[in-house]
Amino acid sequence: WRKKGCLRLGTHGSPTASSQSSATNMAIHRSQPWFHHKISRDEAQRLIIQQGLVDGVFLVRDSQSNPKTFVLSMSHGQKIKHFQIIPVEDDGEMFHTLDDGHTRFTDLIQLVEFYQLNKGVLPCKLKHYCARIAL
Repeated sequence: WRKKGCLRLGTHGSPTASSQSSATNMAIHRSQPWFHHKISRDEAQRLIIQQGLVDGVFLVRDSQSNPKTFVLSMSHGQKIKHFQIIPVEDDGEMFHTLDDGHTRFTDLIQLVEFYQLNKGVLPCKLKHYCARIAL
């Protein structure tokens, strides 16, 4: 996790190495149990309701309205809230952010881990993920 103005991690001086690692970072979340690839907002809400409207129940999914972004769907106060995870490019590197770039993450795993430990801009910490249901 990094705040604005901090040094970038993981650059080895060669542009090919950093672009390969950022491409890997962009897909690494797909194997996570909290990541639901292309489900709709309604499906996300249904899954969270099935899990129970407990504060901090969450999942991450592809945005249907904006193909380059992701959405964090979570339960808080008996309601389901959706937060767009925005990609930010800085100096040729891609980051993910929920708060207009103040807190940036190189991949979605870092973002989820950060918000499991810190409330940040969310109404509560992420506590329980909705696992993918095998069909």
